Amino acid sequence: MHAFDHGHGGWSRAEFESSLESLCPMAEALDADERTSLVGALLQAWRDHGRALPPPARRDLLALAAAWEAWPLAHRVGIALEAAAALEYADAAHLLSACMQVGDTVRARQLSLRLQLLHPHDAWFASQHVELLAWLRWRERGPLPAPDDAGLALEPLAHHHGAGFAWQYHDPAIASLCCLPRFADADEWHGWLDEVYRQGQRPFAVLHRDCGLVGMVNLALHGDVGFFYYWLGPDFQGCGIGPRAVRMLLRFGREELGMRCCYAKVFEHNLASRRALAKLDFVDLDMRAAAPDEAEMFYRWGASCSRAFAAAELHGLLDRMGSATRAAVPLLRLIGEMR
Repeated sequence: MHAFDHGHGGWSRAEFESSLESLCPMAEALDADERTSLVGALLQAWRDHGRALPPPARRDLLALAAAWEAWPLAHRVGIALEAAAALEYADAAHLLSACMQVGDTVRARQLSLRLQLLHPHDAWFASQHVELLAWLRWRERGPLPAPDDAGLALEPLAHHHGAGFAWQYHDPAIASLCCLPRFADADEWHGWLDEVYRQGQRPFAVLHRDCGLVGMVNLALHGDVGFFYYWLGPDFQGCGIGPRAVRMLLRFGREELGMRCCYAKVFEHNLASRRALAKLDFVDLDMRAAAPDEAEMFYRWGASCSRAFAAAELHGLLDRMGSATRAAVPLLRLIGEMR
């Protein structure tokens, strides 16, 4: 199903409230293939009828949105409850989580401080405040990509994104096409994320204004040469979100990090990704990886250069990355071509 083909739209207010009553008991049992459609329908119903919903129904919707990691919806419902002075304990916890998930750092900080004052002896809010401050210090340690004009943002991928990541990563084709792990459990994912940062990479959650985390982009920069990959959840592929996110990443790398050029690799049979790279001005280098990875092809983005120069640059990049994948172009031949 297309990301914005909700399939449940057009609810009346009465149908909306009735749907909430039926959906809440299944909050923990939603199938990933149904999530985008149902969340989209709830978001549209909130736009249509949210102002008329009584606080109890709003709380049900907030709890449901939090359970399904529909953080933009939870963010909007929580703010509405807060504005109506109807934010209860559980609601405040959901809103604080939503602020962190959508990158609303100003409201997260203000809400956390207010909750500390209202509940000075609450251990959970105290621990959340400490965690929030640590996250803000970590998040703000360097420049961040600017969001685009249509509401797409790149947020540094953090441990609190784990569940949202899992919702979109459920399709095994993603791991296969991106050469990424199939995570056995949450601990394995957290360990992988720590290792990604230890290697000096820059992974970003792709955050859609209405849909929340829809995928990720990752940049590994060595000197002024980068290497990137990205993936999107199945419901968000083919919607133009991927190219927008990649352009934001490339602009960030060039303007903020001094990146001169960037490489990518893709399986030969992945025609959709190859077309996407071409539209992003990546050039097919007509180079394959060495066995056993000979089904992978290399692309380059940046000022034009000779094939020999690109191949030598790629060899050096793969060495610095510690990659097991090698380019099937002998260095001795390259040296001869460059003389």
